[in-house]
Amino acid sequence: MGKTYRMRKLALILGSLLGPFALLWGQPWFIQGTIENCEKGKILLASYYGDRFRVIDSLISQSGSFHFILSEEAPTGIYRLIFADRSGGVRSQNSFVEFIFNRESLELNVASTDRGPVPYFEASLENQVYSGFIEFELEYEAQLLSLYRELSLTPSGKEQGYAVAVNRYNSLQRERNRYMDSIMGLYPDLYAVRIMNAFRAPAIPGEMTHRQRIDTLKACFFDQAAIDDPLLLSAPVYTFRLIDYLTLYKVDTLSREQQEREFIGAADQIMLHVSDQQELRSFVVEFLLEGFELLDMEQAQLHLLEHYLGQACETDLVELIYARMEAYKEMASGQRAPDFLVRDMGGTRVRLSDLSAPYVLVLFWASSCDHCRDLLPELHNWYLEENRIGLEVLAISIDTSVSEFKKYIKNLDPQWITVHDPQGWYGRVPYSYHLYATPSVFLLDSEQTILARPVSFRQFQRAIRKLQDP
Repeated sequence: MGKTYRMRKLALILGSLLGPFALLWGQPWFIQGTIENCEKGKILLASYYGDRFRVIDSLISQSGSFHFILSEEAPTGIYRLIFADRSGGVRSQNSFVEFIFNRESLELNVASTDRGPVPYFEASLENQVYSGFIEFELEYEAQLLSLYRELSLTPSGKEQGYAVAVNRYNSLQRERNRYMDSIMGLYPDLYAVRIMNAFRAPAIPGEMTHRQRIDTLKACFFDQAAIDDPLLLSAPVYTFRLIDYLTLYKVDTLSREQQEREFIGAADQIMLHVSDQQELRSFVVEFLLEGFELLDMEQAQLHLLEHYLGQACETDLVELIYARMEAYKEMASGQRAPDFLVRDMGGTRVRLSDLSAPYVLVLFWASSCDHCRDLLPELHNWYLEENRIGLEVLAISIDTSVSEFKKYIKNLDPQWITVHDPQGWYGRVPYSYHLYATPSVFLLDSEQTILARPVSFRQFQRAIRKLQDP
């Protein structure tokens, strides 16, 4: 109680000091509170735009207390507090909590729980409604998934257990709609309600087969929640919605070309349900372009360029994407990869064109990349135990942190050629290879011709099988 009182007193003092400036700059808003088990050091405040957040302020805290000031121009949306904490003797460097800022001062206390840090708000209807919706959704999704599995495993619709599961499945969806309708009726103007409404979904009868459910969702996914609210770009809402919709089109049994055609169809359906508001269309097109770039799907990118980019995006984005596509073409299969000279971990000079192996895999990675941490151990095991074609691997880390790079390398202990470029994305070799994402993988022959650009271990295995059995 004493700490809370002192913080409130401090806020009053700061408010009186800032009074004259508030008249010039507009109303300032305060974000303040305490974080349980917070480590001494920086606390960051970040805001969202689309699928990314950026740090907008920071402070050094001795005891977990914090106090930020937002200007009148601060946009309504989801914000994030990032900090280091210690729970159960384990230190977490990038713990965080998220909350809604909607033109009100906030006081929140972050508790350390078994589920991680959880924020509690003394007086914010906006965040209380938002927290309640998140809790409801987590429970709803867990119950629906359990029933979905039960329905999928039941061999006959005549069994009593099946009928019970169907009724409960349908009932859950009705309960969700009633919950959403009641919240919207009580608080129609809340930003939390905007977020909630963006996640409305069509009712799917429990009697449907898995295939029927997927086809129905493809057709009706956006009927109750089109992408039409620019204010929701200040929250990671449409990102999740787009990923959820694209997932409906993901089929593991399809070939790469077939899967790409499916995603092109999905992109067309998405764009039908995006409003004509330019900022929204720009965000969606850029999000899809970057996603297809990571998946190495050139035809999907070209489709977006031809049909949607010019009409949706601003000039600088158009130029950026076209530049990326030109760079992609330079590094596509059949092109010759740039030669380079680097030094490995032992200080030995290594030139790509001097490697005598019949095939070389040039791999760009970073220890901060989750996909890299999954890929490298699998690839290394293959290199040691299954390499029957004389493949050499030249792995280039773009970690800017030497300590993080060395820590990861010590654990992996790679037996291939390892190089560290501390200049990261702006290093000479990453730049010459037009690097935009990690991992980026280039399978080359002895003439440095690019044979494939696998983005996963499975794709790498398929490329190797083609070499072994043309």
